[in-house]
Amino acid sequence: MYRVFYCLTVEHDLRLVAVAALLCVVSALGAVATARRAIDVPAARRTAWLLVAGFVTGVGVWGTHFVSMLAYEAPFPVQYHLAGTVGSLGVAVFVISCGWTLAVRGRNVLTAPAGGALIGAGIATMHFMGIDAMDVGAAMQWDAGLVVAAIVLAMQFAAGAAMVMTRFPSRRGLFGAATLLTLGVVSLHFIAMGALTLVPSSAAAAVDAGLVATASAGSLKLLAVTVALAVVLVVGIGLFAAVLDQHLGARRRAEMLRMRTLADATFEGIAVVRDGVMQDMNSRFCELLQLNREDLVNMPINKLILEGDLPPAGSEDAVAAKCYLRRRDGTALSVQVRRRSMVFGQDPSDVFAFRDVSAEEHARARMTHLAHHDTLTGLPNRLKFRESLEAALQQAWQTDTMVGLICFDLDRFKEVNDVHGHAVGDDLLKAVADRMLDALPGTAIAARLSGDEFAVVLPDVADRNDAVAIAQRVVNSVGSPLTVGSLHLKVSASGGVTIFPLDGEDSDRLMNQADLALYRAKGLGRNQVCDFDPKLGQMMQERRLLETDLAMAIEDELLDLNFQPQARLGDGRIVGYEALVRWNDERRGPVPPSEFVQVAEETGLILKMGSWVLRAACREAVNWPESCRVAVNVSPAQFRQGNLVMSVQSALDASGLAPERLEIEITEGVLIDDEERALNVLRALKSLGVGLAIDDFGTGYSSLSYLRAFPFDKIKIDRSFMTGLHLDREAQIIVQATIDLARELGIRVVVEGVEDFEELEALGHQPDLVLQGYLLSRPLTRGQIAGFADQSDPLRQQIVECISGAARHRKKA
Repeated sequence: MYRVFYCLTVEHDLRLVAVAALLCVVSALGAVATARRAIDVPAARRTAWLLVAGFVTGVGVWGTHFVSMLAYEAPFPVQYHLAGTVGSLGVAVFVISCGWTLAVRGRNVLTAPAGGALIGAGIATMHFMGIDAMDVGAAMQWDAGLVVAAIVLAMQFAAGAAMVMTRFPSRRGLFGAATLLTLGVVSLHFIAMGALTLVPSSAAAAVDAGLVATASAGSLKLLAVTVALAVVLVVGIGLFAAVLDQHLGARRRAEMLRMRTLADATFEGIAVVRDGVMQDMNSRFCELLQLNREDLVNMPINKLILEGDLPPAGSEDAVAAKCYLRRRDGTALSVQVRRRSMVFGQDPSDVFAFRDVSAEEHARARMTHLAHHDTLTGLPNRLKFRESLEAALQQAWQTDTMVGLICFDLDRFKEVNDVHGHAVGDDLLKAVADRMLDALPGTAIAARLSGDEFAVVLPDVADRNDAVAIAQRVVNSVGSPLTVGSLHLKVSASGGVTIFPLDGEDSDRLMNQADLALYRAKGLGRNQVCDFDPKLGQMMQERRLLETDLAMAIEDELLDLNFQPQARLGDGRIVGYEALVRWNDERRGPVPPSEFVQVAEETGLILKMGSWVLRAACREAVNWPESCRVAVNVSPAQFRQGNLVMSVQSALDASGLAPERLEIEITEGVLIDDEERALNVLRALKSLGVGLAIDDFGTGYSSLSYLRAFPFDKIKIDRSFMTGLHLDREAQIIVQATIDLARELGIRVVVEGVEDFEELEALGHQPDLVLQGYLLSRPLTRGQIAGFADQSDPLRQQIVECISGAARHRKKA
């Protein structure tokens, strides 16, 4: 160490040493900065920056070494061989460039220190080649230990500098690496120079050399400053280039980050493709495929295509193509693709924009499904069924086969809705649909047309008997008891069958024929299957004609009213009449009310007909004795759809009839659908002053609860309880209990359907009851009412004596 210290302090010009030290620091900073830039730039530019780093480092170290050698004050004149000196620079640049390349491009953790050690070896090589290029006119003797120490320290410090430079990109890491490289250069020079001893070879040579040295001492100092300035210029240019490129790179990165942020912010997946290989993509594209960017870069884009094709080149303005991409989990993603050509990274590329349309396709498929299927049961709806029927008929034409068409309808489904609510009705329809599908063959197409109406197409059916057997199997399956929630229900279905081409060839005609067969099945008692009979067409034609004629009769007021008397049993006094509508058609003659009233209810004509009955009954009743009331039955359709309160008020105002002389009769059906609305309507009628009666009492489901909830003045016990009353003890008990309950509630009672004295006697002594039935009188025409009181007086007295005798008989018993 003394020899090294002596070499530094005594054998060197300290002023030039200071210049060399400053030059070494600047050169180290430039070397590390340019090498670091080679790491940060893209791979395509890395080689150029590695060459710059090697050149800057080699020139800087060579300049530091050359100035340091000029600072060395040898005891003999010193001359430098140009070839050797310049050759040492070339070797330094080459070896150091290789070292930086190994340190920067290496993939292993040991490549950075190995590359740094190679840099140190290049510096050492350059140093000893430069000394060898010196001509001092003396022999050089070396201390081997110091030489090895110099080389080892140079390689260690350079290896440390490379490690710090590659692992710590911060400014602190940059200065640390430059410091270590500076220490490596300084330690190499001064330890190596301390290991050198010059031994004179001859006196003459020494004199000549001294003359050269003495003569060129000032020139050597000038040369040192010149070399230093040149090296500083070269290193400065390299350092400035590195800083400038770093600044420009930061701007480029900021711009790229901004562009990537914009690309990532889009709702579309974007991929940049060159020669069919993906170069880059945004995060949305990665999200769509559930893959990382590393997984997609350098992957052929066709590898992602499951189905369909990408747009061809030059299709920027064309309609977007559609294809399916493979996701990480193997599922297909439906996308819409557009393509555009552009320059990316100075190379022509294609940009593909992928828009996820799977949600749109799902929504479109859902809408299509809803447009063609019933939302409740999932079966095809009427539109889809007609398409399926047309397709089946077309196929049958081509294959010369038969097609069966079946229409089904649930029996008394409305009662389930009325009693248990629409939610239970919906569950029942779903259960019926499931049973229907289980009972049908696999080729059958079942659909729900509306409400409780279903239809089935049977392609390639064997014959009519086969279709009827299938329909009967469905009816039997539906008719089995089923459970809906906590309810145990028993429903039935009816079916109508028609066959293509035996019964017809047109789909509309076949549907009409199946409906006719279904109508016939219901008319035969329900829970049956009927096939089409040509006679049914005539029946339906007559039905349609009946509807037309009834509409004209209502419009022209060609209907009539009959009135059935009501008398009090206690004194036989006539208290009122019930208005009954009749129709005497010119062509048909008298049409039964059970026939035309049902048609009116099914077609909606009941609203006009009911309004006319109400007005006509009030006009007729205004001419009766004031003690007589008129009762008018209101249909459920009038109650639900018509403005009943306004119609009643209008009829009263137009006729001048006192409101208390009008009695509105309703059945339980108008109360079941919406009790709250029904209560509001009944209260409004009650506020007009009219009486309210519940008709057919005892045949519904909740009659007793209605007596408590609704403001009725009268109940009419259904005729089904009165027929054969004297023979049915249970019926007598029910009737008597009903009468007693009504009395306790202050409600009057009318007994309907009494046809003989035996049934009357079975009632016992009930003087406050009102009698209505054939025993008293059949319905009267308007002209018969005026003389009815006198003509019926003997009969009414006989009725009074009958119940009085029944009372005496019971007392004796």
